[in-house]
Amino acid sequence: MGKRGRARPRSGQAAGENPRGRPGTSAGPIGLTAVEGSPNAFELVHPGCVEEMEPDFQEGLEIWKAGDPEEARDALRYTLQACPANLWVHVALGRIALEEFQDPILARGHFGYAVELARKVLPPSFSGRLPRDRPGNAPFYDAVEGLVRCFRAQAMHREAESLTAFARRLQDA
Repeated sequence: MGKRGRARPRSGQAAGENPRGRPGTSAGPIGLTAVEGSPNAFELVHPGCVEEMEPDFQEGLEIWKAGDPEEARDALRYTLQACPANLWVHVALGRIALEEFQDPILARGHFGYAVELARKVLPPSFSGRLPRDRPGNAPFYDAVEGLVRCFRAQAMHREAESLTAFARRLQDA
C-alpha cells in the first residue's frame, strides 16, 4: 500500500511494466497509439505518473471501500496532485462525488475533465476507433458514462445524448 507523500514502484515490478495491463507511458498528459493487428483501432496511452502513483490510487480505493469516502477523497486528491492527467483518479473522484455526496456538479467536473483530456489527443478529423475493451481506453468510457449520469441528473438531456453519440462513434468507427 502506498504512503501519501512518497510515490514508489510496486515491489517486484519490472521497470517499464504497467500494472493492470495498462499500455505504455506517454511523454505528454495523454497519448494515442495504434492497436497492433486491429485496423483503425487506437488506445489511449497514459503518462508515467499513473503507474508511479498506482499504490496511492489503490490506497484511496481501499479507504473508500472501507466506508470512509471523505478520507478516500483526500487520498485520491493527493494522487491527483502528483498526476493531474490520471483518468482513473478523476473517475474515482467523480464517482465519490456523485454516489457518496450526491453532488453532480462536482462529479461533472471530474468526469468532464477526464473526457476532455482524452478528447484533446484526438485529431479533429479522427475517424478511428477507441475500442472499449482496451485497458487504456476503459477510464475514458467510465468518465463518459459518469458525465452522462451527471448531465441527466441536471436535466441536460441534449448534452447527454450528444456525448453518448460521440462515444458510440468512437467505439463503432
